[in-house]
Amino acid sequence: MTVASITSVMAALLILGLFLVIVLNVDTMANQVESQLELKAFLKDDLTKEQIDRIGSDIKSLEGVTSVTFESKKQALENFKRQLGDKSYLVDGLEKDNPLPQSYIVKVKDANMMKDISKEIKQINGVDKVSYGQDVVEKLLGIIKIIRIVGLSVILILFIISIVIISNTIKLGVFARRREINIMKYIGATDWFIRWPFLIEGVILGLLGALLSVTILAVLYGYAVNLVNNRLIVFELLPLDKILGDITLYFSVIGAIIGALGSIISIKRFLNV
Repeated sequence: MTVASITSVMAALLILGLFLVIVLNVDTMANQVESQLELKAFLKDDLTKEQIDRIGSDIKSLEGVTSVTFESKKQALENFKRQLGDKSYLVDGLEKDNPLPQSYIVKVKDANMMKDISKEIKQINGVDKVSYGQDVVEKLLGIIKIIRIVGLSVILILFIISIVIISNTIKLGVFARRREINIMKYIGATDWFIRWPFLIEGVILGLLGALLSVTILAVLYGYAVNLVNNRLIVFELLPLDKILGDITLYFSVIGAIIGALGSIISIKRFLNV
């Protein structure tokens, strides 16, 4: 029964851990996408250098703004040529009569603040218009929010399922010792005097199961990191050493809690004699 209990904890936490590392990597990818979001404040053409500097200072002073970078008309044209690549010749000759506006590229602390910051920047004198791809950004933020909610919900469900599975496994061990429990009750032992050995046993079993699951998860995830990071260029998985410490700590705590709760739930019915 001890082996069965440890195996149950290990299996439950292994499934939980596999989903947890997926959620962590998806969340990291979402944070990377959010950090790359930026808005552009296009300026009017007839502004002096002092007016342009003042606008930059006003934008910097707004709450939530992390960086402000000025892009001149010349830089805007060069960037546009770079984007065109082999077809950059299409804009040759525009250097003397550059139609592209000068602008400020603004990055914000939280992507959810982009809409409000955009409205504030529009009110600054000298700003012609502000663009940040509102529809795309709002859809992207909505998708990221759904992914995070679903991830947390699944983790919570797996946590509850783990407690149920482990408590049922421990219950078999408690059932085998029901006579000893009854005898202890009849001779005057208190409920907590009887609970403590089972509680400690549950915590130990939970910790052993957690450490085994972390070991297996580390091997599987390490292999996945080497496989994915060597083949994908767009996205890389988090390095194993960056998450191993946190996962070991979390699993040890979760394993101990699950083991303790499983023991308490299992022994409760046998204390009523």
